[in-house]
Amino acid sequence: MINDLRPSLEFHQYQLLEQIGVGGQGVVWSAEDRKRNEIVAIKFNEILDLEQQHIDDQMFERQLGKMLSLQHANILPVYDYGLKDQVRYMVSPYISGGSLFEKIRKGALPLEDALRFSTEIASAIDYLHGQGIIHRDLKSANILLNLRNHSYLADFGLARTISDSTRAMHTGRGTPPYAPPEQHKKLEITSKSDIYSFGILLFEIFAGQLPWGGETVLGIQQLYSNREIQDPCELNNTLPPLMKDVLRRVTSADPARRPSSAAEVMKMIYYIFDMSDFPLSDEFINDQAAARAYDAKVLFNQNLARWATDDSKSEFGPTKFALIHLDHKMRGENKIQGGVGQFMLFHSLMYDYQDEYWWSVVANSRDRLSVSSKLIASQNEVLTLRVLNHLVKDQNIQLTPDDQSVKIVVSLLEMAARSTNPRLSGKLLSGLQVLIPSKSTWDDSTLSPELNKLLGELAIEDSVVGDQAARLVGYLHSTSAVNFILNKAEKDRLIPVLLEIQQSAGYLPSFLPPSIRLRVTLEWIIQRLTIQPARLFAAYLLALLGATLGIGTQVYLTYRLPEFMDAIRISSSLEQGLITGAVFSLGIILARVSVERFSGASAFLRVLVGTVTGSIGMNIALFIFHILFINTPPSGVLITLGCILIAFGYALGGLIRFRLAGMILSIGAVFLAITGTWWMHDVMTSDITKMTPLFRYDSSWSLAQILFTSMIVALWMGIFGNLIQLSPKETQLTT
Repeated sequence: MINDLRPSLEFHQYQLLEQIGVGGQGVVWSAEDRKRNEIVAIKFNEILDLEQQHIDDQMFERQLGKMLSLQHANILPVYDYGLKDQVRYMVSPYISGGSLFEKIRKGALPLEDALRFSTEIASAIDYLHGQGIIHRDLKSANILLNLRNHSYLADFGLARTISDSTRAMHTGRGTPPYAPPEQHKKLEITSKSDIYSFGILLFEIFAGQLPWGGETVLGIQQLYSNREIQDPCELNNTLPPLMKDVLRRVTSADPARRPSSAAEVMKMIYYIFDMSDFPLSDEFINDQAAARAYDAKVLFNQNLARWATDDSKSEFGPTKFALIHLDHKMRGENKIQGGVGQFMLFHSLMYDYQDEYWWSVVANSRDRLSVSSKLIASQNEVLTLRVLNHLVKDQNIQLTPDDQSVKIVVSLLEMAARSTNPRLSGKLLSGLQVLIPSKSTWDDSTLSPELNKLLGELAIEDSVVGDQAARLVGYLHSTSAVNFILNKAEKDRLIPVLLEIQQSAGYLPSFLPPSIRLRVTLEWIIQRLTIQPARLFAAYLLALLGATLGIGTQVYLTYRLPEFMDAIRISSSLEQGLITGAVFSLGIILARVSVERFSGASAFLRVLVGTVTGSIGMNIALFIFHILFINTPPSGVLITLGCILIAFGYALGGLIRFRLAGMILSIGAVFLAITGTWWMHDVMTSDITKMTPLFRYDSSWSLAQILFTSMIVALWMGIFGNLIQLSPKETQLTT
């Protein structure tokens, strides 16, 4: 499980932030506690698959219940603990000031600080011993400090409750430089073992380092000799000479010679410094919530000032930022602007923590744009995509010719050109297309000459990214980019890239030679006609089915045979329907393709072309029908008029997004064409061979029969002729 830990992982009520410590078999992660609304530290330890380890861990779990009840100003509380997937975890508050070890490494402690830390730690040790608990791992790294330098004894990973029944289990090495001889030898551990470790810790606090620089371990030396601790005055000559005697007694190899409590040790320390006691400051905040608020305020002020000077020096980590975030949120600040808002938004985006919240809280769009410009300029791909997604979703932001917007455009284009990841480049380019306001005329006012050239270089690449860049050129109506493409593109790439530009812009700039414009137009027509052939063929097959059933129904119902289910009648109807429908359905597809696949042209022109081409195919189909099956060549203009009406219905339906509406228009057009041409034939001539309608009906038929038959034919053709959308689905990378 430890190897699976990662930022943002949900673990019970905790959302992990970052790993803040590692050692041995465990790691420490910071996390947001959703129930307590505070930042916590979670220590994870892997359980070794050993029988002794299982016994030890079962005891640990039993004793931790008591540790949860510990209440002392200098002991870090344990909020929660448990076992999951062979991993033991323990949850405590996050303390933001680091450890005493880190503070000592920065330089010698002032005497007042050394005495205060010693007094606080001694109080915590005696409290633990009073509760029957041995810490077993006292060291400076386990003393945490808040930003008021108040100390907390932490890390109870080795702590054990003292009891006669389990005394044999109180063993373990702890941390070697601090561990007493009995702990190194895995003998019985008592409260005086902690006193020994406290003595080593006191040496480190007052001398500024471990005895002999940590290179010699006193506890191990004492197993084989009468070695005593180094004189701390050798390292700090301001210490009283008696400090050596106090520490040598506290770190005696014989537990019986050690003081019985940490308070007794501190009395000796006070004595040699000629003090009766060391009063703790009244400034200490015992309220955890108030302490967190103080730390958050200090962290915020420190890092805001640093960020205002140089934002590259403000990476104080997601954990401390989360602490500041929760403090701001608890104070209910709904709208923030200026430097404070920019600071919070900057780091929320950088750390991918609560960025949605801060994007909404920072009220001024100029502040959001300023932060975005700084982060995108870092050229970090993951961070740039995160910022870009927010910009694209923000309806109040569009890039204009001001400095911040120009910086964003430059950074995005440069990253798109430099990246070897085509998906990333495509997202950056399509993001720019969303953010930059569209134009309707060709000029060079949007981008600088350098950026237009860079965009042109991207566009001439024969790739998906190149196509995306070409669409951006068309969207921006950039004449310089088109000129660059015209002069630099390979012969095989020129027409495809100009075609992408035309489709995006709606038209090409006037300075292009007529021959190139003609080639682009022809390429566009061919592309529109041949794109997604499987969809086109499927639409034709369905239209063929509808036309076959429609014309077949017409033939079947008007057949001059008394037997309704006569085999000849059925086969003949299907034969005539299939042959005629094969051509008629081609007219249906031509009418629709002209409208649905040429969306770049004007609607009037598309409908006109669709009506003409579609009616030609339908005319041919009905001419075949009347010659082959009626044995009478059609005369007059009624068939042509009817076919024009039907083709117009299909073409007009192609303009409508909803298929149902297109079906209704087509059904109506077919129905009106059939009934209308028959009515005109019936009214205008008594000669059956003159003014041929789409279909003939027996003179004995009633109007209801004619209308019913016409509607059946119209339903078959209208429904099946419109089942599949012919508009091509564009394949481009989007954010």
